[in-house]
Amino acid sequence: MIPLTLSAIADFCAGQLIGNDLTVERVMTDSREDCTGSLFVALVGDRFDAHEFINTAKNQGASALMVSRQVESELPQILVKDTQKALGQLARFVRQEVNPKVIGITGSAGKTTVKELVASILRLKGNVLATQGNFNNHIGVPLTLLQLTQDHDYAVIEMGANHKGEIAYCASIAKPDVSVINNVEPAHIEGFGSIEGVAEAKSEIYQALGQDGTAIINLDCDFASQWQEEFIDCHKVTVSRHNDAHFSANNVHLNSEGSVTFDLTKRSIGSKDTVTVSLQLAGEHNVSNALVAAAICSQFDVDLELIKQGLETAGEVKGRLNHLRGLEGCLLIDDTYNASVGAVKAAIDVLTGHQGEHIFVFGDMKELGKDSAQYHKDIGLYAKDKGVEKLYVVGEDVKHTIKAFGENGKWFADKVALIDAIKEQITSQQIILIKGSRSARMEQVVQALIEPQLTDKRGG
Repeated sequence: MIPLTLSAIADFCAGQLIGNDLTVERVMTDSREDCTGSLFVALVGDRFDAHEFINTAKNQGASALMVSRQVESELPQILVKDTQKALGQLARFVRQEVNPKVIGITGSAGKTTVKELVASILRLKGNVLATQGNFNNHIGVPLTLLQLTQDHDYAVIEMGANHKGEIAYCASIAKPDVSVINNVEPAHIEGFGSIEGVAEAKSEIYQALGQDGTAIINLDCDFASQWQEEFIDCHKVTVSRHNDAHFSANNVHLNSEGSVTFDLTKRSIGSKDTVTVSLQLAGEHNVSNALVAAAICSQFDVDLELIKQGLETAGEVKGRLNHLRGLEGCLLIDDTYNASVGAVKAAIDVLTGHQGEHIFVFGDMKELGKDSAQYHKDIGLYAKDKGVEKLYVVGEDVKHTIKAFGENGKWFADKVALIDAIKEQITSQQIILIKGSRSARMEQVVQALIEPQLTDKRGG
């Protein structure tokens, strides 16, 4: 973070400084981490109150506190009405002071991959700050922006949401110059009521664009025409796998390991330029992610050759179709980071693109609302239609998946029984895809089946 005095922070957060003024260059919200020299912000949630951990933060090295009620402490403290809102105000101030080029990315699936692709390209031009891990909500976005320094040229900010208004709040702080909705699929429907509700919530990222902002619109999304009509005042750049667009793909090929090569074409007035791109990432669906990343970076005068270089050097994202060597020489596909309906189907496509016996290990998809049973059935039918030989599941909702899949599908009450069953029949000819929502913790299955110290770097 840029150096700021407590008095200055108190001023733009409408707070009161109690105690000595000093300068801080870090903000922390987790008292379990190293807080040396930081301003510790005591957040309050439904199930926690960080005011109870003030002493822990002090022992971890915090230099000052931001609180919503005055506490007994030797540390100086900034008293505000709401620490969460004050955190956002502080992040907004830092973003404005540094004033990097900001990219906002949301979508039901693939936004983390797009973020990594964009960051890989822009690092060839300057200093990039990008969202780390799952810091993409109303707390994570401010904390990411607070890491900005005057050395940063770009900020690549991922934004997720499980209710309406969350992306609007994050975007109001980040103030993107370029924004994209990667796609809209059944995910987190419980918080939005319907797929239309998901689309409406995602579109909040476009609403936050200023007059000079650019909306990247994926024409392959069902809501693309709606967004083009709704956001008529902002500059729009289109991408598509299947339609005429500013950025498009042709001659898509998968190699034996599932990685993809394609011709990326940029169309502008009176000209058309094409480069051939070979991604390290597995799965044909990553062509769309690459197109979106290319369209974003082109808005910052990055030419196609540099875009190609950045796309081709981008590595795998942990838990996203990582190809690993498993027990007995089998191939594991670790896609356990999270699960939406579209992402699961894309992962099955990668699985069945390999030669061998295809085994799908599946945990529940969460937050799919009243149609969750049907979505889980759809996955079972899709896996069967694609030629998956065996389906092993653990959880409750996946019982519907097993019923739709039929013969050679097995349900397990817990992951221990599931892992034991896999180990009993595992062979070198098997390709095993492991996937489920974050809460399903399917990475535990991966860890149990991985061959110690042996990994295959394919995928991504």
